Amino acid sequence: MLAVTACLFASLAAAQSTSSFLDMPVDAKTLRVFSQAEEVYERTDYDRAFFIYRNELAPIGDKYGQYMVGFMYLTGKGVEEDRIKASSWYRLAAERGTKEYVRVAEQVVATLDSTQLADSDRLFIELRKKFGDLVLVRNAIRKDMELLRRRTGSRLSKTTSPTTIVDVSRPGETRSGADYYGEIERRIEARLEYIASRVDIDIVDFDTAKLDLETIDEHLAAHLSQID
Repeated sequence: MLAVTACLFASLAAAQSTSSFLDMPVDAKTLRVFSQAEEVYERTDYDRAFFIYRNELAPIGDKYGQYMVGFMYLTGKGVEEDRIKASSWYRLAAERGTKEYVRVAEQVVATLDSTQLADSDRLFIELRKKFGDLVLVRNAIRKDMELLRRRTGSRLSKTTSPTTIVDVSRPGETRSGADYYGEIERRIEARLEYIASRVDIDIVDFDTAKLDLETIDEHLAAHLSQID
C-alpha cells in the first residue's frame, strides 16, 4: 500500500506548519487554511479538502498541500483516482528532498509503464513551471526588488535610508532603513545563490542595481522545460 499512515500525516503536517523555505516563513493566513484543510479531511469531506489542498495550498508552494493532492489522486478521495497525476504531484512535493515525500514519489513512479511515465514527466514539468520552488524563489526576488525600488524610485541604489521603517510583517517592531533594506538585499542574494545552485547559470555579481532578471528568467524557463 502506497498511502501514508495517519501518524505520518500528523508528523508531516506539524513539520510543514512550522517550516520556512529560504526565509519565506509560513504566515498566519496559510496556517489557518492549512488547519481548515486538515479539519475537513478528518471529517471525510474529501471534495472540500481536495479543493483547499489543490487551489489554496499547492499554488503557494506548500509542500504538504502538494503531497496531499498527490495522495488524494492516488486513493481517489475527493477526486477520480489517477496514478499518473498522483505521481506528478508527489514528485513536485518531493523537490526539497523531504525523505518521506521522495520515498513515496519513487514508489509510485516505479509502478508506471513507459507511456505512463512519459505522461507523468509532462505533467510534472507543467506543475513545476507553475508551483515549483524555483518559480517561488524567482517571484520572491521580484517582490523584494520592488521593495528596493520603492526606496529610491525607479533607480536602484546602494544608498541607505536614514528613516525608521515600520515592517507590517513584524508588528510592534521598528528598524532603521539601513537594517531593513540590508536584510532585503541579503535575502535576494541567498535566493539568487539557490537558483544558481540548481540552474545552469553563473551569477557573478549579486549587486541588485545590476541584476538582470530577464536573463535569469530565460535560464529558468529552459531548465524547467526538462526533467533533471
